[in-house]
Amino acid sequence: MGDVDLDKMVKKTQDTLGRIVKKPPLTEKLLKKPPFRFLHDIFTELIRSSGYMKGLYGDSEMNSTNVKEKDSKIAFLQKAIDVTVMVTGEQCAVRPSKVVAGHEPEKTNELLQLMAKAVKNKMNTDEAVQRVLNGEKPGSAKPPTGKKGDKGEHRSQDQPNRPPVRKGTKVNTEA
Repeated sequence: MGDVDLDKMVKKTQDTLGRIVKKPPLTEKLLKKPPFRFLHDIFTELIRSSGYMKGLYGDSEMNSTNVKEKDSKIAFLQKAIDVTVMVTGEQCAVRPSKVVAGHEPEKTNELLQLMAKAVKNKMNTDEAVQRVLNGEKPGSAKPPTGKKGDKGEHRSQDQPNRPPVRKGTKVNTEA
């Protein structure tokens, strides 16, 4: 994605989310390469100001000093992504591991815009928050859409439950 497209994404995020979130300021510099702390501050401000995603995070997660490790940052972001996708019914190709690494700012802005849309339309997140807290993933009640973002998003959480696939593992089991 070129700079012109990212500039448009940033402007749209400022126009949509900027009407809801006053602090932290949604500056072009921060939206072009959003650090985790900035996103954490946006999410907690959304919870405080609008009730969006209320109850999704425990007290310790609401304090950014407690969310420092890469895995805890990814889990924090994944919960917000899951609730937003469940509430809006729209797919979001953002990958938390890429966000934490500082990549794909356009997809991060897409997520922020979806959140703004949900808040603007006063979408209730109570049920989605409960479902995410119970371990449910978006689309788990229906088959995957097969879209590009579906496969890699939850792989790290699903991987331990899958048996390793090796050539010859199931061969000659009758002997």
